Amino acid sequence: MGLAQICISDTPPPAQVTVHVDAKHAAQSNGQAGVVLEAGPRVGRQALEAVLCDAVVEITARREDGIPMVYGQTRTIPPALRRAILHRDRHICVGDGCDSTRRLQIHHVLPWSQGRSTDPNNLITLCWYHHQIVVHQQGFTPQPPPHHGRIRFIRTPNRAPPDLVV
Repeated sequence: MGLAQICISDTPPPAQVTVHVDAKHAAQSNGQAGVVLEAGPRVGRQALEAVLCDAVVEITARREDGIPMVYGQTRTIPPALRRAILHRDRHICVGDGCDSTRRLQIHHVLPWSQGRSTDPNNLITLCWYHHQIVVHQQGFTPQPPPHHGRIRFIRTPNRAPPDLVV
């Protein structure tokens, strides 16, 4: 019964992920290489951003000799803040033309993984489709229009959709 509840819930539990960063390779490639998920493959920047967006993540950066340089927990959206953002956005996806009230997720407009803050001015409510597919898989960026609260999605010039792995 518990598994069924998790599967149909609008608020799935966050994934717990450990990311290992090889500082030398990451620095040489401007963050495009040198990242490995625990018990997993090397991942690119877009895949890492998608993982970092919602998961509870531990990050370990290693020096060239393999000794950890930095160890810490990423900043996730606390439940009270999540509820406040959902309330502010009227429990609806803020994507222009979308009226979904199901499977809502909170998204950092400016990515936390790039040093941005987890505060209400940088958070929006998106449905699963707009969050996971449009933003993280297709490479669009949420763009708030100047005069209303709906978000438009624009293709970021330097960010193409990820290659499919077969």
